[in-house]
Parts: sequence; structure tokens; C-alpha cells
Amino acid sequence: MRLIATIMTLVALGFTAWAGLALWLELTRAPAQVSAPAQPAVAAATPTKAPPSSAPPWPALFGERQPPKPQPPAQVTAPQPPRPPKPPIDSLGYRLKGLVQVSNATWAMVSHPTGEQLVRIGDPLGEQMTVSRIDDEGLWVSRGGDTPELLGFAD
Repeated sequence: MRLIATIMTLVALGFTAWAGLALWLELTRAPAQVSAPAQPAVAAATPTKAPPSSAPPWPALFGERQPPKPQPPAQVTAPQPPRPPKPPIDSLGYRLKGLVQVSNATWAMVSHPTGEQLVRIGDPLGEQMTVSRIDDEGLWVSRGGDTPELLGFAD
């Protein structure tokens, strides 16, 4: 039984070597040596379509290759001049007169040339000015959403 298996293995190896040699000869043969199939005389009178020369061997899985699209030039914005510094709150005529605290509620008394007013956190103090916090140091006012500034007691 082993003798038959050995003989069959040698036959299979020989056939594989012969097929490999035939394939190698086919792949290394120059295209000019390939003989064109004979066409009948009737077929010569009708025009034939030439096969596309640039047909890809594989279908394009991700679409056709496209050149990159030109990007619009980046718009360069001119640097904005720095905003002038805001004047201090007390130079606008506001003075802190006192604080009133009852349990959890705190109010501040503020004077201005237009009149005095009693304010608490969240109240508007002037144009685009809001009271953001009241503590022992004084009244903290935020102008236009900026960082709060302190309006302290007059020395």
C-alpha cells in the first residue's frame, strides 16, 4: 500500500512540475509571439470595436480616481485693533454707600448723579452693566459679560 502511495505522489509531483513549466512559458512569452485568431472573410468587412486599452484589470471599488479639487485661498482677516480699556466704574459716577444683609439676602445701596438705587445680584446697574456678586469687599459689576470689576467703598 505504501508503494502505491509513493508512486502516485511522484506522478503528482511530475505533473505539477510540467504544469508549472507550461505556465511559466506562457507568462514569459512576448506579446508579439501570440498568434491572432483567424477571422473569417465576412467578419473583415464589418467594423470591429477595438478593446479599450486603458481598462483596469479590476473594478474600481471606491470610485474613479479624481484629481484633488483646488481649495479656495484662506481668507486672511486683518488683526483687530485692541479695544480701548474701559474706564473704572467709580469714574462713571457710581459710589457704593452701603450693604444690607438679612439672613441669605444681600442688597447694596449705590449712588449715582442721576439718583440712588438699591440693587441685588442680577439687577442691571447701568447700560450693559449687571451686578454679578455682593460680598464684604463691595459690589462686583460685570460689563457686557466681561470679568466682574469691584466697586468698593470710598476710602
